[in-house]
Amino acid sequence: MESWLAKLLFKFTYVALVAVLAAAGLGAPISEDLVLLLSGALAAQGVTDFWPTVVVGYLGVLVGDVLIHQWGARMGQRAYSSKLVQRALSPERQEKLREHFARHGMLTVVVGRHTPGLRAPIFFLAGASGVPLWKFLIADALSAVVTVPIVTTLGYKFAQHLPEVRARMHHLQWLAGGAVALVVLIWLGVRHLRARARSSR
Repeated sequence: MESWLAKLLFKFTYVALVAVLAAAGLGAPISEDLVLLLSGALAAQGVTDFWPTVVVGYLGVLVGDVLIHQWGARMGQRAYSSKLVQRALSPERQEKLREHFARHGMLTVVVGRHTPGLRAPIFFLAGASGVPLWKFLIADALSAVVTVPIVTTLGYKFAQHLPEVRARMHHLQWLAGGAVALVVLIWLGVRHLRARARSSR
């Protein structure tokens, strides 16, 4: 897979970058992080320029995410019985997601972007659960504006050591996801305490 992706990106550069990332966002068995790492490595080799690669990679990520959100929106509640969702989420987790989308749609999208293996199903169900496109796009864009440059830069700086970088990426993803989840929990806790303080006045 890695060799095939590298050849595709080398030959078609920016066009392939957008197309492959869009396909990854739609649930194709392609690692978004691997694509960004490879695109960074190609920029280090002079095949592409670094900043255009970052920008195009960012746009490609957003295109894929918006497409899967809209796919979920068109399916509505039927999305919860789709193979994509059934394979990734138990009925209990599906029910929890319904509640999270109803109460904290944007925050759920932010956490979903940093949750390895569940990004596509969560974005799919965001559309199905009625999270408006503009809210989804704001949450996703703010999340991706951090992760996309970081992963692309890792590929650029460590182009000769991609296997080692890839081996550590999974751990970094879980750490990032945990950090985001912790920040969200703290924010919700502070918000809850403020609401209780106002109601007690």
